[in-house]
Amino acid sequence: MVRVLYIFRMVMFLTAISLVGKVAFMLYNAGEYCTLLNIWDVLWAGLPFDLSIAALLTLPVWAVTTVTMYRPNLRLRAVLWPYLVVMTLFTVIVTAGDVVMYHHWKFKLDACIFNYMSSPGSAGASAPMWYIVTCLSMAAVLIVVTITAVIVMTPKRITEEGRGVNRTNFLATGALLVFTVFGITGQRVTEASVFEFRPIVLNHAAVNSPGHMLHSFWIYMQAPDRQFRSMSHEECDRLMQDLYPEQMDDITDTLLTTTRPNILTIQLESLGASFVETLGGAEGVTPELCRWMERGVNFTNAWSGSFRTDRGTVCALSGHPSYPTYSLMMEDDCLGHFPSLATTLSGLGYRTDYLYGGNSENMNKRKYLLASGFRKVWDISNLDVPVEERDAWGANDSISFRRLFDILTTRTDSAWYFGYQTISSHEPWMVPYHRLDNEVYNAFAYTDHCLGAFLDSLSRTPVWDNLVVLIFADHGNMYQLDYQHPMFFRMPLLMVGGAVREPRTMNMFVSQSDMVGTLLAQMRISGKDYPWSRNVLSRNYRYPFVYATYPSGLLFADSTGITMTDLQSGCVVYDEGGNGDMRVNRTRAILQRSYERLRDINIGH
Repeated sequence: MVRVLYIFRMVMFLTAISLVGKVAFMLYNAGEYCTLLNIWDVLWAGLPFDLSIAALLTLPVWAVTTVTMYRPNLRLRAVLWPYLVVMTLFTVIVTAGDVVMYHHWKFKLDACIFNYMSSPGSAGASAPMWYIVTCLSMAAVLIVVTITAVIVMTPKRITEEGRGVNRTNFLATGALLVFTVFGITGQRVTEASVFEFRPIVLNHAAVNSPGHMLHSFWIYMQAPDRQFRSMSHEECDRLMQDLYPEQMDDITDTLLTTTRPNILTIQLESLGASFVETLGGAEGVTPELCRWMERGVNFTNAWSGSFRTDRGTVCALSGHPSYPTYSLMMEDDCLGHFPSLATTLSGLGYRTDYLYGGNSENMNKRKYLLASGFRKVWDISNLDVPVEERDAWGANDSISFRRLFDILTTRTDSAWYFGYQTISSHEPWMVPYHRLDNEVYNAFAYTDHCLGAFLDSLSRTPVWDNLVVLIFADHGNMYQLDYQHPMFFRMPLLMVGGAVREPRTMNMFVSQSDMVGTLLAQMRISGKDYPWSRNVLSRNYRYPFVYATYPSGLLFADSTGITMTDLQSGCVVYDEGGNGDMRVNRTRAILQRSYERLRDINIGH
């Protein structure tokens, strides 16, 4: 009976941690939906899964205590303490980390966090120091308290008399195993198994955080082409038909005056359409970008492919779709196994360079850029920026834009492609500019100001005459939005420069991954190496649509409407227009086929 009570207390203790974590999750993340009734519903709906995951984590403890029935003098605490420490660390860190990170990321903490372990500095630069210190201090206290409680709860020895398996132990073991099996097979809480409500944050709150992490890690460790297989190959082929047609070099519209212009791509950090008045965003934040939209080819219906810079960069520069669980930029095994704009242009005699005002080692960016054909990468390590002029991320946009201008106006290469990314429109929103009172809007206004000054200056130089500048965002920003809002994925896409024939407004659907295929077609360069990048000005572009991913969901938009599917709850979280079921099925087909692509490029873990 001592053994049974000990196991029972351990299961209840771990369950209590999950329940407290869910209350904290609701208080910190649910906003107006954090009511007593909703908290009760969330706790009650997720309780069976909390118990089952607690039982799963307690299985090794049960196994060791069972041994004491045959070796009653076994030093139980001495044997179990290493596992208890690891188990408690895992439970507390995942539970507390989920509470904090959901506030910023808007998805449950899962195995994708391992993609960013190699660049923790990028996470630290996003938050003020007081916030980081406070979170780490609170986490340290929680860890010490819970580890101490678990170890004290564990008897040094179990010395009760009687050996072998008795009826009580048999029944307790059976109950524990039932809870465990239930947890393994039923961890993913679907909307139907909770209750039908919106928003999705309440479903996410009901999901057991340690259990979800274990489940996502199990998926992550599977072969890529098996992770999201939901249909037969024949059904997948049927749904994929005409989505990504065979590349054709024909074009229905000529946007350029030459087939061999110099190319400059400007990637705007987080500057989604919600900050661009011309695209239906906030008024007065980016007047310079709106002004230049009237002077170039403005794609008004462009969509980013993902939610972070590492994903969006690969979409834009390699013409490749994004993944919910993988960052291709972070996977060394992938680098060099898929094409890129720099590789293609380098093969045609273009000199290729890239400038980034921050640390290009973050998120494996430097390795990706070099593997993608950029011969030289400029960043904070070789821009010669004094320490006193740097901010949280590196050289602010005014400094890096000036350096970019100097490089472009002094080079003598006959053909070149230069990539550049801004940096200042990002948390913690500290910029040397004070036009707007709202600190978030002001940071984006600063980037816009720097962009306008750069384009105005460059347009007055001979460099402009044979230049195409492609301006786009790497992804949107969650200010007053979340991933379940389509506006997060809308982005500016603008083509300006002396080599642009005339100002135009283009209203067709354009994915971030379509930029390469469309640009190369305008340059009369074959895009057959880019099966996922469509030439949107081709006669073969018969079914315009966009597809985007983030760790907890998928988006598909076409002329009939927009559908967003949450992968963690298994339900549709946004549906606008008719034909939603077909959009869901096509989304799943693209997801399945894109993961089969990972198998083809021999991705490793």
